[in-house]
Amino acid sequence: MFKKIPIILTAEEILERAYNRSKKIQINDRDALYKTKKTIIAKTDSFATNVIVALEKYVKEFPSIDHLPLFYQEILDIKIDVNKLRKSLGAADWARKTCQMIYSKQARSLKKSKKVDFLKQKQSEIYGRISSVVRQIDKELVLLAEAQNMMRNLPTINDIPTVVIAGYPNVGKSSLLRCLSSAKPEIAQYPFTTKEIHVGHIEKTEKYITKRFQIIDTPGLLDRPLSKRNEIEKQAIAALTHLADLIVFILDVSETCGYSIKNQMHLLAQMEEMFSGSSLIVVENKADFKKTDSTNIKISCKTDEGIDLLVDEIFLHYMSKDEDE
Repeated sequence: MFKKIPIILTAEEILERAYNRSKKIQINDRDALYKTKKTIIAKTDSFATNVIVALEKYVKEFPSIDHLPLFYQEILDIKIDVNKLRKSLGAADWARKTCQMIYSKQARSLKKSKKVDFLKQKQSEIYGRISSVVRQIDKELVLLAEAQNMMRNLPTINDIPTVVIAGYPNVGKSSLLRCLSSAKPEIAQYPFTTKEIHVGHIEKTEKYITKRFQIIDTPGLLDRPLSKRNEIEKQAIAALTHLADLIVFILDVSETCGYSIKNQMHLLAQMEEMFSGSSLIVVENKADFKKTDSTNIKISCKTDEGIDLLVDEIFLHYMSKDEDE
């Protein structure tokens, strides 16, 4: 979705590229004066045009923040701050217009004069003024580059039924995603291994009906108020808020995740309250290690115990939802 965003250069990189391209230009003419004049005009035009086109490309090809799905808007706000991003885009557009104005006004003087010294002076003035304008927005260009790099790595979210996996860190969310889909998230035995959103897909066919689901693994959540959650946790909340049709909440009753079942149950109650509009399935992972007598689905991502049962439950949820609609 964001692969087409152009690579954003720094102010010095824009100017250096424009200058290097202009240096290569040489106009031939039998008349030595006109040869010099035409070359100076062509070099200046090339320099100004390269700068203006680069800035215009950044503004026009950067996706409109207000037209992005809410999930992406919130992720951008968490990681970059959309207000700063808007200001940076506005600064780039201001610089484009200002450079265009500078060149348009000074270009007339270049075309009228036949004095080489004057032509070179005007060329130097144009280079200097345009360079000054571009350097004024260097910080904004750096921020746009950060946003571009981040956005190009965001997962593609499809408009299909979406299951979001949630729970405390290290309870097995990434392992479950790998069991359910072809996605291969990083898995390790320490909290907050998942620092980003990972997306996988699964298909199930029953009675000639094939249903494709999107499975999203989110960073681990701790039992604390939203105001105290870190950037990693806020990404999980964004996915749950904007993407989840169904939440699969994982409990680790063995407590080998490092968190008590009491704390996990408190987080579950919080999730049920916060996302009352979404359906929720509670599963107990690490069934190969410990089981309870609860009615929750028991799974083991090591032995695949209960995985097929969970897939059936997800499928039934969407079948019944379609029938209700």
